[in-house]
Amino acid sequence: MELSQIRYFVKLAELLNFTEASKELFITQSTLSISIKQLEEELGVRLFDRIGKKVFITESGKEFKEYTSAALSKLNEGIQEIKALNHIYKGQLNIGVTYSTREILNSHIVDYTRKYPGIKLTVRMFNTVEEVMNSLISNQLDIAITYTPDRLPPNVVMHPLTVSPLSVIISDSHALSGVSRVSLLEMKDYQFATFLRGMHTRTMVERLLQHNNVSIEPHIEVNDTNLIIEMVATGNWFSILAPLSIRNQNGCVAIPISGQEELLSVSILWLKGKSKQTMYNTFIDSIIK
Repeated sequence: MELSQIRYFVKLAELLNFTEASKELFITQSTLSISIKQLEEELGVRLFDRIGKKVFITESGKEFKEYTSAALSKLNEGIQEIKALNHIYKGQLNIGVTYSTREILNSHIVDYTRKYPGIKLTVRMFNTVEEVMNSLISNQLDIAITYTPDRLPPNVVMHPLTVSPLSVIISDSHALSGVSRVSLLEMKDYQFATFLRGMHTRTMVERLLQHNNVSIEPHIEVNDTNLIIEMVATGNWFSILAPLSIRNQNGCVAIPISGQEELLSVSILWLKGKSKQTMYNTFIDSIIK
């Protein structure tokens, strides 16, 4: 069994498409097919089922992928660590952010890439805290910058970055846009746009309403921050979000809420053990500092 076969298998297991996998691996389809066939013969099991033009991973393939993906990840980490110890900062970091926390990342990217030009950053933006956390836990991300989840998995390390109070978000042409503070009771007369029930910010909003003994029924529920902001900017709706959500966003303003506050905590998170590696520390330290 050769390392190249393992790399080919993992890529095909991710894409389930011989054409796309061979393109990303810079090999021919026939080379990929032969390599997978040899691997299956050596293991004595089928790793993929080919039905027509479609490729499906078998149960044995799924099991093997867990081990091979972990092995490749550790190998890549080892290569990067050896280079970093010799002050050769090269490699790739996969960063995940939510829409509301992207500005924290944006404010650091330019300086970081100037200091470490050999480190490639891949940034993915997610709609929800749940999505970014699932990607972090499954090792698709190296580092996440997001609102701190209520329950932190035991294999995830968290470092707080900032806290932000929930505010009423309205159009800058709204009748209340000039006030310094607004009560939630005042907002009952306006149409409310918010997240789907169960999403992190929605849960925090419900907690805020409960603490202030106010009931406001949503007129519309969506799972995308940007869509909520676009709706609010029309002047037809208001929402309750962290002011971070509209930083550098024209057309909306954040009004502090009278009464009890609810704070959203923003953190940088990573899997345990990764901070021991020099390359990861370069990014984590730059954000924290």
